[in-house]
Amino acid sequence: MIIVCAAHPDDEVLGAGATIAKLAKEEEVVSIIFSYGQNWPFWKDKEEVVRTRRKEANKAARALGIKEEHFLGLRDGKIEEDFTPDVMKRLRDIFAEKRPDKVFYHSSFDGHRDHLAVNSIMDRFLRMIKYEGEVYKFEINLWNWFNLKPFRIFDVSETFEQKLKALDAFSSQWVWVAPLRYIMTIKAMYYGKKIGVKYGESFYLT
Repeated sequence: MIIVCAAHPDDEVLGAGATIAKLAKEEEVVSIIFSYGQNWPFWKDKEEVVRTRRKEANKAARALGIKEEHFLGLRDGKIEEDFTPDVMKRLRDIFAEKRPDKVFYHSSFDGHRDHLAVNSIMDRFLRMIKYEGEVYKFEINLWNWFNLKPFRIFDVSETFEQKLKALDAFSSQWVWVAPLRYIMTIKAMYYGKKIGVKYGESFYLT
């Protein structure tokens, strides 16, 4: 049983999409999305953006094999501030029900405010519940990623195209996703070469 925690609907795809698709063939995968990312497109009504992003997230989840999604509904850019005891209880209830043996979430290498908030929240939360399973942390927005030393690289040669297909679901975010799609492909080739395969996806301990 796997739980993937992400700040925004596209983050789990960008950071761990190919690995999710790989593992989802044998294990149940559930995602927890902290914010709808409703600040973009900024010129549209926020409720309309939420509806759009939820639909996009559902489509991407189906492409990766994610069985269930939980949206915490925190404000875009205010995740740390909005993480109240009530939200903590919701998170705890999900973990108590699902009892994951693997958890994926943002690493501390990522410079995005909301990504760092999820990293900090999940670090504290897993310590609080005395979680003893495996933890894998992904990064998205770091430009000097080639200087990092991952503790695990998954061979995702057979599922990388699924990741790209899932990214196509986020048409409302294409101004951000398009350049990141290119970077993710280069990274996958780079990390794949390190383990002697076509594509690899890297994960970290912090």
